[in-house]
Amino acid sequence: MSDWHQSEDHAERAERLLAHGRGPEAEQEIRRAIEIDPVRGEWHAALSLVLDSMGRLEEALASMRQAALLLPDDDRPTASCAELSLRLDRPADAAEHARRAIESPDAEERVHAILIAALHRLERHDDAELAYYEAQQRYEEMPCCLVAMGDLKAETEAYDQASWCYREAMRQAPSMPQLRSRIAAVLAATGRPERALQLHLAELREHPASIETLLACGRLLVSMDRQPEAVDRFRRVLEIEPANFPAHWELGLAALALHRFDEARVEFEIARRLDPEMPLARRRLAEALLGCGEPGLARVQLDDAADRLRDDESFDEMFNLASLLLEVGSTANAHPVFQQLAEMKPDDLEILRRLAVCRYRLGDADGGVAISRRILRRAPDCIRSMHNLSVAAMEDDRIVSAFLWTRRGLDVAPSDPGLRRLRSRILTRLAWNWTLGLPTMLRNLLTSGMARIRSIRHRRRD
Repeated sequence: MSDWHQSEDHAERAERLLAHGRGPEAEQEIRRAIEIDPVRGEWHAALSLVLDSMGRLEEALASMRQAALLLPDDDRPTASCAELSLRLDRPADAAEHARRAIESPDAEERVHAILIAALHRLERHDDAELAYYEAQQRYEEMPCCLVAMGDLKAETEAYDQASWCYREAMRQAPSMPQLRSRIAAVLAATGRPERALQLHLAELREHPASIETLLACGRLLVSMDRQPEAVDRFRRVLEIEPANFPAHWELGLAALALHRFDEARVEFEIARRLDPEMPLARRRLAEALLGCGEPGLARVQLDDAADRLRDDESFDEMFNLASLLLEVGSTANAHPVFQQLAEMKPDDLEILRRLAVCRYRLGDADGGVAISRRILRRAPDCIRSMHNLSVAAMEDDRIVSAFLWTRRGLDVAPSDPGLRRLRSRILTRLAWNWTLGLPTMLRNLLTSGMARIRSIRHRRRD
């Protein structure tokens, strides 16, 4: 009996320590309680809460699963397993736990919302809507389900339905956090940023330390070209959570847009350390390094980014990466990316121009010429292609062809500085060749003349 009381004492101390933010000490106390009474499901559930508060979600889920096994008649540990699985981005497990919890007649409405959210992440939208309608038959008010369905509709750009879901949830549960921010996101997506900003600010007045709202407000201000105000919101996030990756990332992007390359470099370096697998961190850091006049360091980051290029990379990001690689002189890495882009969009002239540059630089003059001629068939006035063809002809010692391509380009753009410089080089080359060839020509004329005179004298003697 004393052991039972001792176990209760440890659990109560753990609860008080957790309330004061002393997570490690609370963990020690609740583990002592479990050592004394290991089949007490409530202690395993309490340990899960402690571990969750310290961000150790994997361990928290394991403890909560143990609690669910020891408390088969209580749906709450199973519901908590569903929530933790969803937070760990395991929607299939979350849906399974949620369905088991829903079987209980005492299941809370939030379990249905977890099921809807899990099915949403699994892209089973029809099943998610069916789960929503099942909840509707069970509960008169269901703000959590409304929010989950609103999130689904917002992602599928059904903004009117999403707005209705959020507003109805606000009517049913006015104190629920993040509802104004969700409505603001819908307003921003439908072209009403000023009204969206007002809702974000109203949410921050009630919840000034809401990281999600601060980030959303900052991003909205960036889209409204109000970067200084956005920077204030992102810095406020870092005051609350110094290692917040999205805040450092957004600060880096804002500094990059404002051409504050030193600040951008610092933020992106921090972001890269916080999330080394983030594929875009190296590219944005490289852009900042280029702005700081460090092309060598930028090339290191870009070559690493090229090695990490994913199969599902977006077209715009691939083009940006390849262009940066070309800018820092990493042509061997840029060429296969431009080749892949050209296969995706064979009629994109800008991609073809850069692919031609890659081939010229890699010594494949024939390949570069073929692409330049292909561009000129589509865009006869392309100055860059004429310039490249002229340079290729010069390097191949076809001076007349080089001159003709240069003259054709100057007919289109008489004041183009690159073509004018190229014309000067060609004329100098022609003059030099002519000067070097003059003595040979005179010597040949003299030799042939003397041979002709000797031939005449020889015939006269005969």
